[in-house]
Amino acid sequence: MPPAPSPRRWLMIALVFLATVINYLDRQTLSVLAPVLREEFGMTNVDYSRIVSAFMVAYTIMNGVSGPMIDRLGTKLGYAICVAWWSAASIVQALSFNALTLGTSRFLLGMGEAGNWPAGIRVVAEWFPARERSLASGIFNSGSVIGAFFAPYLIVKLSAAFGWRMAFVFPSLLGLLWILPWLL
Repeated sequence: MPPAPSPRRWLMIALVFLATVINYLDRQTLSVLAPVLREEFGMTNVDYSRIVSAFMVAYTIMNGVSGPMIDRLGTKLGYAICVAWWSAASIVQALSFNALTLGTSRFLLGMGEAGNWPAGIRVVAEWFPARERSLASGIFNSGSVIGAFFAPYLIVKLSAAFGWRMAFVFPSLLGLLWILPWLL
């Protein structure tokens, strides 16, 4: 008979849920701030589409790379690296001064954010018995909806109060803070 599942599995899936919320806050910041950034940087529709595409290209490539990386490094370290990477990339977005620098930072963001899904799925596999894996997956996946739902409100409020650059920094700080309980 297999050992009873650890009650800590619920804490683990709560952390994955929170990382997914942060992932989607970071991801949605550009679309919420697009009108402001397009005006400030004088971006055309083509410029904006290239910035969005830069994220998607990196995300697509790194989906195939982050899974094996997490398998090699383990979930604890691999996930922490992904969150640290995307948090740093989001801070770099705040330093953007034109469409090229914004596109480059979005590419870096896509590289890091791609690791959320392989890491989350691995947490589910490591911590949950087969009979609970669909529930655990549903819980962590719902973080994407929660993050996307609250992003417009939070980003607009942050941007209005502190400027658009802080709207990129805030989710980054959440990601960096997330790493502490994750590593513990």
